[in-house]
Amino acid sequence: MRNLGSKLTLKDCLIIHLERSLERKPQVRKLKKDLPYQIKVIEAIDGRNLDNDFSKSYTPRLLRPHYPFSLRSAEVATFQSHRKCWQEILDRDLEAAIIIEDDVDIIDEDFTAAVKVAMEEIIAGDLIRFPIKPREKPRNKIVKRDNISIFEPTLVGLGMQAQIVTYDAARQLLEMTERFDRPVDVYIQLRWEHEIRILTLWPNGVVERSSSLGGSLIGKEKGIFDRLRREILRPLYRARVYIYEFINKRN
Repeated sequence: MRNLGSKLTLKDCLIIHLERSLERKPQVRKLKKDLPYQIKVIEAIDGRNLDNDFSKSYTPRLLRPHYPFSLRSAEVATFQSHRKCWQEILDRDLEAAIIIEDDVDIIDEDFTAAVKVAMEEIIAGDLIRFPIKPREKPRNKIVKRDNISIFEPTLVGLGMQAQIVTYDAARQLLEMTERFDRPVDVYIQLRWEHEIRILTLWPNGVVERSSSLGGSLIGKEKGIFDRLRREILRPLYRARVYIYEFINKRN
């Protein structure tokens, strides 16, 4: 594990951006202007043009609890786009980097304060999430400073709009996800699989803007039957995740 016992350095921010998403280009330019880091735009994998190597990485029913839905091509592409960022961290030997999607905005002072607190507490191997909404409940509080809290959540929330990823976390995630069976944010919930310390930071100054930028690129359920099926299976799957979390925490 790198830099154990010493402060990590954060100088870089990776922005995931789909090249054909023209309506989001002004937002990318704004993020590049507003964020006080060395910025690199990572070209997102396009779900419309997945090649065989990327498609083969999707392996249904790989892990338990089994994910009850088939992945859309956009979800496979999103997972691969985050893997591309993790690989960038390794290739450039970065101690840590901010990974941010192109459908968010930042409130400058709040985001700067949040990152400062995060970097005072982060250690090699951590991943700190900057969620859009305060939905997670703390299992273990790490610190509260200037009204900013960092904690281990009872259940890791969904969404990958913004996070700080350390070198060791990126390496572990890459090794563990050569094949995957669920969306990237759903995989991150499986702490007993990847064994990475996932922390949540709130408030954090990250604001979602997808509704004003053409909406989500993932896509929506097809038809009323699919929507109904998902409404039934989602809470059942979530309950299984809680059970696996409880069992593996005891072990």
